[in-house]
Amino acid sequence: MPVTAYDTFTLSKKSTMEKRTIELELRAEIEPRELARIRRALVKKGRLRSHTKRLSVMYFQDGGSKNLDIRVRITNGASEVVMKTGAFGSHDRTELPQKIGSDQFLGMVRIFAQLGFKMKVGERETFNYALPGGIVISVVSAGPVAYVELEKMSSPSEIDRNKKKLEKIAEELRLTIMSSDKDFDMICSRLDETVDWKFLGSDKDYKTLANLLRRYKK
Repeated sequence: MPVTAYDTFTLSKKSTMEKRTIELELRAEIEPRELARIRRALVKKGRLRSHTKRLSVMYFQDGGSKNLDIRVRITNGASEVVMKTGAFGSHDRTELPQKIGSDQFLGMVRIFAQLGFKMKVGERETFNYALPGGIVISVVSAGPVAYVELEKMSSPSEIDRNKKKLEKIAEELRLTIMSSDKDFDMICSRLDETVDWKFLGSDKDYKTLANLLRRYKK
């Protein structure tokens, strides 16, 4: 299977008091057997900044005009709720995070389950590498699915220049930039088929989630 990549722009608006910044991001799917090679190459280009393990309950609005999705997640023992609004895959999505206590995790899951959104649970392991020039490259694995994200915070005038920088790194890592949303949708479909699972809010679902949560708490 050839490696592919998905090119998206995500606009982060952390606060109305902060200057607006654009998160320029390229995504690339890889074969799991390529993980070790890419991680070795990234250690030579930069440094390992963090290694995270994350459990997420994801809510996706079915229809409506805001294209709203919510994540209740725990990463290396730290829990938070993240709400995203705007067209999926667009460059101007708004992301609003809020830290919560790990003892509030299941309660938040129950509250947001009342919205009637489509829900699923997913687990991800990520190695984040810091490269010169403020570039961050994340290597993500989820069961048989693996992908790489190349990111750099940019101003509108820097987009083209920084995109070329990320493309050059992708080429050095032997990644090919994805050209359509269809390829990204295929990754999501494989995640749904292999490691992510539908959360229907049953007693069995909550019991399974509670058991998983214990593994992610510090």
